[in-house]
Amino acid sequence: MSKKNWIRRFEPLTGERLVEVALESAAWLETYGHKDKDTEYWDVLPGKQVGEDTLLLKSTSLYGGAAGIALFYLRLYVATGDEEWLKKARAGAAYVMKNYKGKEDFTTDQPYLQGAYIGYLNGPAGGGYLASELYRITGDEEYKTFAVRVTDDCILSANEENGRLFWYGDYGIIGEGGLILYLVDSYELYGDERYIQAAAKAAAYILDKKEPAPDGGYRWYVMPTETFPTIGKPGGYFPGFEYGAAGCGYILAEVYKHVAGNREVKAPLPLSEYIEAAQGAAEYIMNIADYSEDGEAALVRYNDTYLTDLYYLGVCQGPVGTSRLFYSLYEITGEERYKDFVVKLTNGLLATGAPAKHSEGYWRTNCYCCGAAGMLEHFLNVHKLTGDDRYLSAAYDAAETIIGESTYRNKLRNWYTAWNRHEPETSDPYIGLYHGSAGCASSLIAFARYISGGDYLPPYLEDPYKDLYRK
Repeated sequence: MSKKNWIRRFEPLTGERLVEVALESAAWLETYGHKDKDTEYWDVLPGKQVGEDTLLLKSTSLYGGAAGIALFYLRLYVATGDEEWLKKARAGAAYVMKNYKGKEDFTTDQPYLQGAYIGYLNGPAGGGYLASELYRITGDEEYKTFAVRVTDDCILSANEENGRLFWYGDYGIIGEGGLILYLVDSYELYGDERYIQAAAKAAAYILDKKEPAPDGGYRWYVMPTETFPTIGKPGGYFPGFEYGAAGCGYILAEVYKHVAGNREVKAPLPLSEYIEAAQGAAEYIMNIADYSEDGEAALVRYNDTYLTDLYYLGVCQGPVGTSRLFYSLYEITGEERYKDFVVKLTNGLLATGAPAKHSEGYWRTNCYCCGAAGMLEHFLNVHKLTGDDRYLSAAYDAAETIIGESTYRNKLRNWYTAWNRHEPETSDPYIGLYHGSAGCASSLIAFARYISGGDYLPPYLEDPYKDLYRK
């Protein structure tokens, strides 16, 4: 490396540098790509065999497989205009579409967490969402046809009892709750009222599961904590996003937002109950939060029954994901207290020293789901929401941290991550959008796009902040 290029590594980040790093990661991903005619898929975990029944790591999945890599490439295409990345996104989508079996993909023989196996992160709805994003950008009817087929099959495979829809009863966002968000997105794009009607029925199932919380508001027993390696006892309530109260409230708020004012949709319960329960989830979370002395920063415990001194910091169960409920409620109600709590959660995140400083709830996890990549995109969103440059500065720090955590060899760049908190000694080079190198690179692309003045990038399905960029 020349002296000039060596020195350049230490210059302040620019959009050009961010894109360069993302392209180095894309080049690494391609060393593990497998092409067959017009399709392509990628090794989920290079160097190791991963079974198709490994949760969240199915080869076609949005979380760790081809649908997620294709969505990253679609983002890269929008950010750079380079047709090569659109071609890659199409190839990943073609692989997903080729391997779709129909309604049977919304069923599983797994003995537990069945909803997570068929949910949008692991199951076919992730591919349907990818197809919808490709349709939004290209207008190609083949993507609409596939997405509509997946959405129709999603509804047809559900069970209906007393006007409620469910699949296996695992209703967190990581499970069947994510399918509700997929139905809402399909309704937004295609306008078929069957989709929002089904979403309202499935959300009513979640509404029925709410419980009054001891300190006020509502909570949900989303996940059986006796199955968690770090808990092992029943009765643990999660406040967070992917499998907790924040996610349940967010689903109810989003369904309410899309049903309110639509006289053609008949919800199985009064619509007011949806928004009241969503606000009850927010009340519960605000009541159990731990605040700084000045009240300007807040964090919410990982579990409200066990591990009450553990704070996750990312999307799945941390302030990044939890804030999404509050942003959605702010958009619906206009109440400043919800926006204020988004800011307080973000301040709480920064007060920990993250993303540069690690902690028990923010271990060496280099990914979007529970690491700095999700934090980076969150800081951009909060800067867009508030205009406060502290959060733009935090985004720069996050980007520097992400790049600093990467491994760079022979013009190829990737990240290692300890995916499981209870196995911090195990660090692997996952490729995925949510838990691997694609997600890290994707966040850098989002940052480059942001500082260049660009707005739209294909968003994550469950991220309501995308509305900030569509106004």
